[in-house]
Amino acid sequence: MRTIITRDPMWHFAHLRSRCRWLRYGFTVIELLVTFTIIGILVALVLPAVQAAREASRGTSCRNNLRQIGLAMHSHHDAFSCFPPGRGAPFPFVFSAHAHLLPFIEKSEIRNSIDLSAPPTTFTLTNGTILDGSANQAAAFSVVSLFSCPSNASGRVSGAQFGATNYVAASGSGQKNHGSLRGADGVFFSATRTRLRDIVDGTSHTVAFSERTLGPGAGVVPHHPDTARFMWEISSRAPTTPIACNSRANGSWYSVRGEKWIIGNYGNTLYNHYFTPNSADPDCMNVTQQMGLTTARSNHPGGVMTLHCDGSVRFCDDSIDVSVWRELATRNTAF
Repeated sequence: MRTIITRDPMWHFAHLRSRCRWLRYGFTVIELLVTFTIIGILVALVLPAVQAAREASRGTSCRNNLRQIGLAMHSHHDAFSCFPPGRGAPFPFVFSAHAHLLPFIEKSEIRNSIDLSAPPTTFTLTNGTILDGSANQAAAFSVVSLFSCPSNASGRVSGAQFGATNYVAASGSGQKNHGSLRGADGVFFSATRTRLRDIVDGTSHTVAFSERTLGPGAGVVPHHPDTARFMWEISSRAPTTPIACNSRANGSWYSVRGEKWIIGNYGNTLYNHYFTPNSADPDCMNVTQQMGLTTARSNHPGGVMTLHCDGSVRFCDDSIDVSVWRELATRNTAF
């Protein structure tokens, strides 16, 4: 006679639970969807805060750079009783204000390597003549961190060997003689020796420097007008009238804006206040880069940082009235 052994039903339940223990660590589809939703909401909340913190940090660094340039300007004025020229003279010794400020930003070693009796860089004139700037090549290739915006870590235009600059000197309103660098109505232009007493409008009401974004690099062609990175260069010495700049019939897109801090011209170290900050209208200059209709540009949302002649730094909104913006760049027009 067989003995029938029965087990407690609870044993079967415990046995089944032990075999399916892995189920305790699984997730249902609904639980996964809820988890991903929560993660997405957290990312959406945190990411803008991180970006805002980074922008605040960049803005602070940018403001400090401009303050240091302002201190250098006034140190230059103390030493020479004037601000440096925006573009040296006579041609071809067209060194920028940046080159003259080097001793006052603790870069005397670079300034001492510059030969002011030679061209700042090697370049070709419109008649085909090549000017030899090899004597200043080492200086021109030097990156000066103070001249670079925090967003441009390399200190160069992409693919270039030259030291670049995101900070440009104001030549004036851009309304006088089609934005010519000769006899402009601002503080920095050709062969200037502007003194504090020449700034009749008041140093706090007159902009000395501002920001400008760099070009994307040589050979880059825009698929559409990209005013943040490109300038329009008229391929002649023709005046930069609004008609000539807007026709797009005689010129090309200039893609290396700000490439060389050592040269004083609109393509590298100078700008004016013809357009409002970050304007949709592209900066424009002629082939000699001594006439232009331009503006200040930055990566800061909503405006640009401006350094005034009293050394103060302010944020200027993109929506500023164009007449006010232009008057801020003049040295002797009542404001």
